[in-house]
Amino acid sequence: MADAFLARLPSLGLGVIVFVLFYGASALVSRLILRATAERRHNVGVVFARLVGAGIILLGFLVSFSIVAPTFGAGDLIKVLGIGSVAIGFAFQNILQNFLAGLLLLWTEPFRVGDQIRLDTFEGTVEDVAARATTIKTYDGKRVVIPMRICLPARSRSTQPLNRDGGITKCRSRLRTQTSRVSRLASWTQ
Repeated sequence: MADAFLARLPSLGLGVIVFVLFYGASALVSRLILRATAERRHNVGVVFARLVGAGIILLGFLVSFSIVAPTFGAGDLIKVLGIGSVAIGFAFQNILQNFLAGLLLLWTEPFRVGDQIRLDTFEGTVEDVAARATTIKTYDGKRVVIPMRICLPARSRSTQPLNRDGGITKCRSRLRTQTSRVSRLASWTQ
């Protein structure tokens, strides 16, 4: 048994080296994607970078595994996944539904981080928009995580960015204007 392990040790070391190289490549590609999408569509860039990075890591794992175990073929994995895909589809139905709805919302960007939104019974500031959920900090300080499958159908009827065009700044300037008017009226009445 020890002889078999020692015989496989060079292929095991090569498999680890190949996997580390693929992992480094995934980090590099993810950074490049984030840099390219930083200005226009940051949220879509984050999701795309994660997907591409995970795909590169999965490919690296398969290549490394085929180096360590040469009798293993990619066709064998495809057969196993083909049989289990129905069970996996039913098991992860809600996760996939949230993920696909999140991709649609990230692409259309009806709201961004920092926007004040109203969604069904929740109203507050968007803290995070991810592929599967949106995090809102309500005005009373609570953090609410809303799955994207709930955000997507509600998007057309009740999600409203309340400050997309600088609403807080406008409110502050209106408040200053009204305060100065009240001060002038108070000085005239004296």
